[in-house]
Parts: sequence; structure tokens; C-alpha cells
Amino acid sequence: MDIEKDKEGVPLKVLYISPSPPPEIPGTDGLFNEIGYLREFFGGELTGLSPARSLPPLIPVSLYGMHKIFEIKNYIKNVDIVHLFFPYIVNFHILRRITKPIVYTITTGMDSNRSGPDSTFVVSSAHEAEILHSRGFGRVHVIRPGIHISKIRVTPPQKPDAEFVLLAGSAPWNTRQFETKGFELLLSALKMIPEIKLICLWRGTLSREWSNRVQSSGLADRVEIIQEKVDISEVLSRCHAAIVLSATSDQIKSFPNSLMEALAAGRPALISRCIPMSYYIEENNCGKVIEELGLEELMNAISEIIDEYSTFSKAASLAGRALSADQMVDEYQHLYQNIIK
Repeated sequence: MDIEKDKEGVPLKVLYISPSPPPEIPGTDGLFNEIGYLREFFGGELTGLSPARSLPPLIPVSLYGMHKIFEIKNYIKNVDIVHLFFPYIVNFHILRRITKPIVYTITTGMDSNRSGPDSTFVVSSAHEAEILHSRGFGRVHVIRPGIHISKIRVTPPQKPDAEFVLLAGSAPWNTRQFETKGFELLLSALKMIPEIKLICLWRGTLSREWSNRVQSSGLADRVEIIQEKVDISEVLSRCHAAIVLSATSDQIKSFPNSLMEALAAGRPALISRCIPMSYYIEENNCGKVIEELGLEELMNAISEIIDEYSTFSKAASLAGRALSADQMVDEYQHLYQNIIK
């Protein structure tokens, strides 16, 4: 791909705005990896709306970024496009002070009914686009996230007869999410199905709390916690499938990187319905969709994956090929081009 240029033939300049600071362990947050792919191609500066991963609820979300108003104004003088990533639609005060075109990528599956800024919105699925169109949002584009597929090089796992190894990503940011992201449910499933082992990709937050919960459950010999950036191919070579669960759509990236990497490795995915990627997995029959967080449904889904593992694995390999970072960058390139015309 060639670097996109503006009307005067000068390479496009983009300011990227993330929802929060980078993770404690670089390279372990899917959204920041996604932004990184774009910056590898387009260049551009990166700043964050929030000074912390979570702020006191007394601070209105709409005021996020105002502490950086002068910094952002200085950036804007030298850019063509501002590209904001946030979990849902917010009419940020800071955006009202931006005169350059704004691309607003909604990073989770929250279907917002609130008003939004004057922006071009990007979602990851046609399902989300239909929701926004039905609520009066006109400029909505569908661009699936992607990964560097060529970096995924795995060996086939052993047959899931004696044991079945699950990879769990999207680790909690707060203690409430141990329940709402299904991690407590996974411990319950391990107690019921002794063949299951669990590998958890952690991000440096609440690792001691999770380790204590695993120890208290008597499952320390069946749960591995990885607290550093690792070669995901090596980890996936030891896994049969990957899982991301959530009780709500607003706390998980729309296409979790751990699941995209799993599909690229030919590993089926288990995912909650409220996460937009569930429709992609369902359409491609490359895993199981969990409609509601419940032990019986989860156990049935795992059992079905084990029983039909070869079929699901082949479908996963095919589905993973379409989740390319190059394709994502190419689609954003076309979007940027159309915006500045």
C-alpha cells in the first residue's frame, strides 16, 4: 500500500486519541495494538482522553480530554484528520473545539441512543451499523479490526481427548469484572469438567487478586496466568480454543485480539452474544456463541467444541484469514481519503 496523501500531495497527518493511557505491560492491549498498526502505516501522534484507566464517577465522561485541551489544539494545527477511539458514543466537549474532520471508532458493542459529535463513525459489524442508522446517525462505516496474521505460526494441538486447554483473554480492569467478564464462571466450569485447563493472558492489573481466587478454588494446577508479553504463537500452540465472555457489550473490544489470533491459528472461539464478533463467529461456524452467562450453557458449548473439534478448527482457519491488519489499514486509508476530498 502507498501512503495516502492529502489534496496537495503531502502525506496525510493523523492525530490518534485513545480512551485511556497504555497498559502496564506494552503490547498486551488489543486496542493499542490496533492503533499501533495504523501508526505503523500513517505515522501520527497518539494522546489519551483520560489520565487513568478509570476515573471517579463524579467526573462526567463528556469532560474527558479537557485537561489536554492546549496539547490537542497544538496537535490539530498540523494534522488533517483526528481519529478517536472510545467504547461508546459521547459528545465530548473537547471535540467541539476541533475543526478538522473527526473519525470516531466505537471500540465495543455498546449500541448508544445518545447524541454524538459531528463525526464519521466506524463500527466493526453490519449489525452495529444498522443500529446507528436506525437512530439517525448518517455517516457510519463498517471496518473490522485486524491482526498481523503472518506472525501467527502454530503447531497443531494434541487431540482434545485427555485434556482441553482454553485461552482466556480480555482480563478484568476492576474486581467487578471477575464476574461480569465470566472469569468466576470459568472457574466453576473447571470444577465441573476436570479435563479443562485454562491459560489466562493478564495485563498486570489485579493479577494477585486473580491468583488468590484461583488458589482458593483449588485449581492452581489447572490455571496458568501469564503476566508478561509473550509469543502468542507459542501460547496458542498449547491451546485448543479461546474464550471471551461478557455480561454487557461495553466492557470488551468488539473484536477481541485474543479471539482473532485464535482463529488465525485454527483455534475455535467461544464468545458472548453481546460482543459484535459473535456474529462473525456464528456466520463462519468457527466456534460457539454464548447467549447468556450461565454454567450449563457454557459447559454445553465447550462439550460441542470438543465433540466436533476438527470441523470447528477447519472453519476457524478459514475465518481467521479475513482478519488481516493490512485489510483494516487499507479500509481506513480509503475512509481517510474520502473524508478529506
